[in-house]
Amino acid sequence: MTTLNIYLERISHNLKFLRSKISPKVELIAVVKANAYGHGAIKVSKHLNSLGVKKLAVASSNEGKILRESGVKSNIIVFYPDPFDLTDIIKYNLEPAVYSKKIWQNLSFSLKKQKLNNFSIHLKFNTGLNRLGFDFEEISWVKNEMIKSCFKIESVYSHLSSSEESRDNDFTNNQIAAFEKVKNEFGKINPDIKYHLLNSSGIQNYPECKYDWVRAGISLYGYTNNLEWDKNLLPAAELKTKIIQIHQLKKNQIVGYNNGWVAKEKTTIATIPIGHADGIGRYFGNTNTCVWIKNKRAPIIGNICMDMFMVNISDIDCSEGDEVVIFNAFHPANEFAESGGSISYELLSSIGNRIIRNYL
Repeated sequence: MTTLNIYLERISHNLKFLRSKISPKVELIAVVKANAYGHGAIKVSKHLNSLGVKKLAVASSNEGKILRESGVKSNIIVFYPDPFDLTDIIKYNLEPAVYSKKIWQNLSFSLKKQKLNNFSIHLKFNTGLNRLGFDFEEISWVKNEMIKSCFKIESVYSHLSSSEESRDNDFTNNQIAAFEKVKNEFGKINPDIKYHLLNSSGIQNYPECKYDWVRAGISLYGYTNNLEWDKNLLPAAELKTKIIQIHQLKKNQIVGYNNGWVAKEKTTIATIPIGHADGIGRYFGNTNTCVWIKNKRAPIIGNICMDMFMVNISDIDCSEGDEVVIFNAFHPANEFAESGGSISYELLSSIGNRIIRNYL
């Protein structure tokens, strides 16, 4: 059986460490989008709520809907709502990030139609990432619309492009300066608005920019983008499976689709029952990527199949049914991911739903 074991106390540890990096006056938003980065949004959200986290953040209204229907009652911010379908935003009392005139207008129309007022939103500004957000030049339009709006603006925020890079990064410094200009504009008209800029790496790298709130995502689950920062965190999940078959190959026999790997000599291989349908992308095949069997490296050979892959176990004394570690606290997900040219975010959030989540 393939399982993703999730240690909730490790998430508790990571939260405690992140809180130690901020003032008690600064509130932490726990990001649980992408099924809590693969860890299970419902279970993780309820655990975080039990630890005093009052604000959660998701990517879409559907993710927020799932949490609401599971009984999560805390504030839920939706980072990327669909401007053309805001039904669930209103129905489930979610807090959308309003990032364009289109979503402002569509949400206003829907709220007025239902005679709703004082609806909580968050304003997203583009300071250089050029993904989503109002531009600075649109502030006058926003301020004029605020006078007649049915919104309660809870916060104004932006997102850094390169928060994990060295602090002498001119691009990041320019983004911070741009956000300060935005903050000053809104500070003139509403002193109650909160501000936030920092993600997981930013919390570590830019302590002077914590403002009122910070957003912790991947760091809650044990990772940042810096090995030194990672030393203070505990990887919350481990992915384990078992060998389901062992083959003895002769020289020149092939392994996997499209003759992906050819034995140069007599070789013992094992078949592992997890594949690209489970989040182990094809880019992990025929690379430097390995799994761990009996505390020894077992290199992945051939192309990753939809439901399985093969490894070379010629130097490992093991049997069918023995445990296989894809990643754990000692062989973390970022190392596995980077060996295939990926990152921990992609690997963790790609782990498929047919993998059983086991909470410990």
